[in-house]
Amino acid sequence: MKCTVRTRNQKNVFDIPQIASLRSDFDIRKEKDLSKVRILETWPDGSLRLVMVNGKVLSIVVRKKSNGFPDSVEINGTRYGVDVNKIDSSHYGGAEKTAKVSSGTITAVLPGQISSLQAKPGQVVKKGQLLGILEAMKMENEILAPCDGKIKSVKIEPGQTVMRGDLILEIN
Repeated sequence: MKCTVRTRNQKNVFDIPQIASLRSDFDIRKEKDLSKVRILETWPDGSLRLVMVNGKVLSIVVRKKSNGFPDSVEINGTRYGVDVNKIDSSHYGGAEKTAKVSSGTITAVLPGQISSLQAKPGQVVKKGQLLGILEAMKMENEILAPCDGKIKSVKIEPGQTVMRGDLILEIN
């Protein structure tokens, strides 16, 4: 995802990996410079609270627009406007952003609430089929079947809150 941060004197454009918000360690590239980032703490809604960039701890507050997208970011008390040129969301792209697949299991990769669930044990599913919706940070994220198979078990219910790593369902 390419982001633009504007200050009074300059405009910075930098690339964030597609799943940067879902991992605790990642790199951010700005032109030829590479920064090492580690997420130390998040707020209950999953947004950043404390991060370490190249060994320096920074306090982060993300101010959002009414549509849930970032409007500004406050870093150690200094506020910066944010202009996101491209939004990568599972709603627009695929299940890899809301669910992680490992040997037949699908786990949540971000905290949120299961708003709907179409998967039932014994159900045969096709790759890309909608299995449920995970609401996170005012966005609906589709949980899609990563492969053809049969639902072995469903570990969550509609309305249930899940945290990162919680088992959602198993596919044979």
